[in-house]
Amino acid sequence: MLIVAVHDVAPSTLGDVRWLLSRLDEAGVTTRVLKVIPAEDGAEPAVTADMERLVQQEAATGSEIVLHGWTHRAAGPYHGAFSDRLRARLFAPDAAEFLSIDRPEMRTRLDAGRGWLERLGLEPIGFCPPAWLAGPGLASAARDAGFRYIVTLRGLRILRPGAGRRGRLDLPATGYMGADATQEVLLRVGGTVLFRPLAALLHAPAARIYLHPQNASRSRACAQVLKEIGGLARQHRCATYADLIDA
Repeated sequence: MLIVAVHDVAPSTLGDVRWLLSRLDEAGVTTRVLKVIPAEDGAEPAVTADMERLVQQEAATGSEIVLHGWTHRAAGPYHGAFSDRLRARLFAPDAAEFLSIDRPEMRTRLDAGRGWLERLGLEPIGFCPPAWLAGPGLASAARDAGFRYIVTLRGLRILRPGAGRRGRLDLPATGYMGADATQEVLLRVGGTVLFRPLAALLHAPAARIYLHPQNASRSRACAQVLKEIGGLARQHRCATYADLIDA
């Protein structure tokens, strides 16, 4: 299986998101995952409505819609594990929303995001915290809010695995972060020497690639990742996280 996820689907990124989706169409990846941000600050109602239509269209053609935070913005000081706080400060200083709120606020935002998607006629089962970072309590808050899994940097955490099923699926990911050129080079090196060998070692059930819309149409690094996706799409069936869990 090949799982391609487009992150940060929001009113401000809609043009670049459409560009990425067009490139994926050309590569034959018409089944994909969209990670949506419902409550971006300063979003104009007309643009938000346009985004909602895009989300509905994608879902109608077989893509999976995953909630990706509520605002995708930090709401205060970070808390939780030191390694997570350090990663947030180095790589996501303003984005680690769910590392900056407590469990009750997590539940409030999860419910709000789920309600937004349900209003569009969708039944979301997955949640991906911004920057793959969250403080204590996310698993129980997401479970209580009706989600079936959480996307992590390593893979999927299954919230209700059931008898005889694993509570985690290992899916090391590589892709395009939408960062500066130096950081993208480091990510590609890391993918080559760490994530791909790790995926093989863990017998990952799918290849997982992420794409961020920021500067995508102008990035050489993004073009390289899209070329890689095209090659993989000729060898693997394109799928979603929900497909993988159901399988």
